[in-house]
Amino acid sequence: MAGIFVLLAIVIGWVAFDAMRARVSLEQAADGVATLQADAVAGRTEDLDKVVADLQQDTAEAKVATSGPHWAIAENLPGVGPTVEAVATMSDVVDGLAQGALPDMARIVELANPAAFAPHDGRIDLEPLQQVAPDMQRADQSIGYARERVDGLGGTMLPPVSDAVEQLSGALTELRMTSATAARAAAVIPSMLGADEPQDWLVLVQNPAEPRALGGIPGTVIALRADQGEVELTEQMPGIAVGPFDEPVLPLTAEEQQVLGDEELGRWMRNVTMTPDFPRAAELAQEMWRLETGQTVDGVMTIDPVVLADLVQVDGPIDAGPGGMLEGGDLVSYLLNGIYKTERPEVQDRIFATMAERSFARLVAGQGDALGMIDSLAESARQGRLLLWSADEEVNRRLQGTVLDGSLRGDGDRPVVGVFTQGIDTGKIGYYLDTAVEVAERDRRPDGSRELAVTVTYTSRVKASEVEGLPEYLTGRGTENPGNVRLFSLVYAPNGGSMVHSEENGVKSRLSPQSHDGLSLATQRVELAPGETTSMTYVMITGKQEIGDLILRTTPGTRPVGVTIENSSLEQED
Repeated sequence: MAGIFVLLAIVIGWVAFDAMRARVSLEQAADGVATLQADAVAGRTEDLDKVVADLQQDTAEAKVATSGPHWAIAENLPGVGPTVEAVATMSDVVDGLAQGALPDMARIVELANPAAFAPHDGRIDLEPLQQVAPDMQRADQSIGYARERVDGLGGTMLPPVSDAVEQLSGALTELRMTSATAARAAAVIPSMLGADEPQDWLVLVQNPAEPRALGGIPGTVIALRADQGEVELTEQMPGIAVGPFDEPVLPLTAEEQQVLGDEELGRWMRNVTMTPDFPRAAELAQEMWRLETGQTVDGVMTIDPVVLADLVQVDGPIDAGPGGMLEGGDLVSYLLNGIYKTERPEVQDRIFATMAERSFARLVAGQGDALGMIDSLAESARQGRLLLWSADEEVNRRLQGTVLDGSLRGDGDRPVVGVFTQGIDTGKIGYYLDTAVEVAERDRRPDGSRELAVTVTYTSRVKASEVEGLPEYLTGRGTENPGNVRLFSLVYAPNGGSMVHSEENGVKSRLSPQSHDGLSLATQRVELAPGETTSMTYVMITGKQEIGDLILRTTPGTRPVGVTIENSSLEQED
């Protein structure tokens, strides 16, 4: 009997010594994974071979340190089994990645450097993406499997090892976000840019100064044609020129009519963005364009002046006509506010059309920093300013669950909370509206659902002293209280969830939940006097077993929405 205890003591001591060796190697490997992820995102290719080589050495040492019969014995010992299993699993996972997916990913980054995406003479070379697409798909699947194995580790582990598990899980989560995005991009971008056949795209340039749920009214509509990576602007017209049609271009559901208006959504191009469900808005826009022009487009996307300003500023100021040479915030301020103070409506339309042409010409010329352009597009997508829908269901399947999708429902076990703003007046007073959203998790229930408190705060930046100087076109014709910001707030509970109650400025208020596409929502009419702030809190329950990170979708305004998340398990959509 004593001999058994001695043997166990030797095995435990041996395992403990090797575990310390493995832990050091795994911590270094986790740092290497994080470095590789950062280099991949930034397009830094000069040190990738060394990063991968160091990673392979660290993981090989960890793999050797966690091999042998003593590990098989220790895994079954009470108290230390979960710790031993965790170290062995991490060693095996990271070594497998270091020998396969990560070297592949390094080669992919070298081949598909962001600089390769920059247009040259109006054309984007699609060959690098097409070449790496199969490898990127395999690498992404391997990284996803590795993360599942690490996240699946259970039991009580000793603190140094539990810390290492958390560190590695975080590094793999970041890497998976990068690999998943890259895999989707490599799969869909070539076809979207006409690699197989010409593709026609409709671009809705939204104006957030007149808010709609998806951002703003489509003030300008642009048609683009992509053929073998070459993109040209084929037509553009003011959004007001498309429609109105005698009846909705597609049948509207009873819920759409009740929540969004009897027929407004389906008759005017300027109102398709009233629905917070972008695929639905895109289908309506596609049909309106077909009826107006006879052309059936292959896809629809949205942008706004904030997107254009961020993209073109990499080349410096752009000629904004009467506004002069502008860039960044000054360009946004002029297009969404200043122009309404100085120019007549017909002149405004001409300026917007000219700006669209100049911005497009600059982008396809391929000047400026390609990586900066990609970073700008990524930030625009995170804010909900850049959305994509394709008539090709395979492309939409690839986009599902990403920030580009813009659908009202969640993806898998990730609940979606929607906070959307609908302007009431026809003016451009929405330019002065600031929005902040705070999400707090109050409770987790045995059935997997969660209780959330979502607080929406609206603030008017209108100064009382300047109201008299604002033109009627900006404040809204016939408005009873010029300078007031009037809107509808629409807050959606996650799929399978429900609204519980609401409070306005800390006082419990009447809640009359409605339904839209099977989702529970609350609507609230808001009117803000100059300088006024108001807050509403909605308590809601998520669907059962929606245990993934929450996706928060909001209406992008002139300025980014302020977001506060009080629980680290809840994150804004990536």
